[in-house]
Amino acid sequence: MANNKNIFLIFSGLFVLAGFSFFLSLSTGSNGMSFVECLQVLLGNANENSELIIKSIRLPRVLAAIFIGAGLSASGCVFQAVLRNPLAEPLTLGVSGGAVFGAAAAVVLAVSTFFIPLFSFAGAFLAVGAVYALSRKKSFDSNAMILSGVAVSYVFSSTVMLIYSMSSAHQIQAAFSWLMGDLSTVDTGLLIISAVIICAGIAVLSMFGNIINVISLGEQKAQTLGINAQKYVKLIFITASLVAAVSVALCGVIGFVGLMIPHIMRKILGGNNIILIPASALGGAIFLPLCDAVSRTLFAPVMLPAGVITGIAGGIFFMFLLSRAK
Repeated sequence: MANNKNIFLIFSGLFVLAGFSFFLSLSTGSNGMSFVECLQVLLGNANENSELIIKSIRLPRVLAAIFIGAGLSASGCVFQAVLRNPLAEPLTLGVSGGAVFGAAAAVVLAVSTFFIPLFSFAGAFLAVGAVYALSRKKSFDSNAMILSGVAVSYVFSSTVMLIYSMSSAHQIQAAFSWLMGDLSTVDTGLLIISAVIICAGIAVLSMFGNIINVISLGEQKAQTLGINAQKYVKLIFITASLVAAVSVALCGVIGFVGLMIPHIMRKILGGNNIILIPASALGGAIFLPLCDAVSRTLFAPVMLPAGVITGIAGGIFFMFLLSRAK
């Protein structure tokens, strides 16, 4: 009972922090606003200028940060559990590399900005298909999947460099900010579709929490308990990859979120994935909007891509962990 009470308190705290993160990010910018002013805009009781700034500029990027952070964190949590590797995340499994390849191809082909996320999504799933095909021959062994992801990521990264070497300076500049995780270019229509897919994917993965717990113990243990590990690994891997691919395709590569947040949540809540997956999603929904707020204020009026801030924060976090590791 006490344990359940603690979990309830932790989740309550996460929801409160998520609300705080939302309003803090919404109120942050060159034209600062209070939480009350932001709330008035959302309720339709503000002047036209404030409404334009909040609803047309800030709200889409803050909502994008929430859903992208949740999707990357939840998928990273699942990858780490299923593959039994603390370094597993969308970046190391080739999903991000494929997304970058798709976006680079779109920029070089001079397609509309609206279609860049669609190309990125196609590239991400091309990478997922390649990792799936390579690891299938090894019966979806966790080490084989990690190595396949790293290999595929390197191939796509090298191909992107080849594309850039043959592109004009204007084309490279157009893709550069997107590749660093720029939330300012999010399309509202795509955001709605992506949010639905991400939320549905996180819900499905959370429902598989017990299965993921068993799979994380190893294939032999899963078979002993009557669970076909290979069958479920395929389904869970594809679902988590879909969530990650949609998240990356929406605004570009945002590193370390899918790696760092599950580690933090696991320290707080333990390894039960029924609880850990939604907690990681909430953690990501808190963390990325805060990083976006920092990116807009650190060198204001210049706005940095959020991926730059997450990269710095993630690197410092893991150096801290390494310094304390026994």
